[in-house]
Amino acid sequence: MSLQKEVYSILSSLEGDVGIFYHSIGDDSEFSINPNKRFSAASVIKIPLVSLVLKKSEEGAFSLQQEIEIHDENFVGGTGILRHLSRKYKPTIEELCKLAIIVSDNSATNTLIDIVGGCEAVTSFCQHLGFSDMKLQRKMLDLASLKAGRDNFITAGDIGKYLLKLESGKIVSKVSDKILIDFMKAQQLRNKLPYLLPAIESYDKQVFLDEVPEGKVVVANKTGDLWTVQNDVGIFYLPGGKAYVLAICSSNLVKQSEGITIIGLLSEVFYRYAVK
Repeated sequence: MSLQKEVYSILSSLEGDVGIFYHSIGDDSEFSINPNKRFSAASVIKIPLVSLVLKKSEEGAFSLQQEIEIHDENFVGGTGILRHLSRKYKPTIEELCKLAIIVSDNSATNTLIDIVGGCEAVTSFCQHLGFSDMKLQRKMLDLASLKAGRDNFITAGDIGKYLLKLESGKIVSKVSDKILIDFMKAQQLRNKLPYLLPAIESYDKQVFLDEVPEGKVVVANKTGDLWTVQNDVGIFYLPGGKAYVLAICSSNLVKQSEGITIIGLLSEVFYRYAVK
């Protein structure tokens, strides 16, 4: 069965909307469905946020080792652990970046938004890079803004192409882009893109090696979810120096579990296609 037939066969049971972008870094082959359709970004928007933090650090605006006091208004629910720790704890900016990516900490994310100068700064950063459909318009769990229509947005095509530039060191610099990719390799939310793959676990030191063992894949990903939204985007590193990018966004889901399952099944199809 062809890649297209397999993908559409899986999607035939989905009650909701989907956007897909796949790009093989080796041969530049691509596959997409609704690549320009706008989706709620959920926590995927944390990728460009951390890129901007790293950029400003490179420019000397602050040190990644600077300790930060987290203000009460930035402590919110959802994913993360900071809200469960002592309010006396002052994480460094680098630790806030790790928390925002590795465990998708919303309180860390809200603090980083303040550090870079607000939501508008992240949107401007994305637009300057040519990603006009990537927008940060509210902090995490700011339900009042969400109710008023100010959401954070991505398209599968934009975030997929962002990851391509990130992998080639063309977002901030080769050094800073690799730092972010390493954070993504340590991702602990693994129930979507990596779930059905022979992926090296994020706690295994092998994820940071230059050579991927035969029969394995290293997944540097970032998930996102809201009430009817399931997203996951990532860079996949294969043996022999091969790699590909896959971004899957979904919305208007009737069942959250169905969105999670579909992303895992689609990821397995694209993995088989990439390694054949």
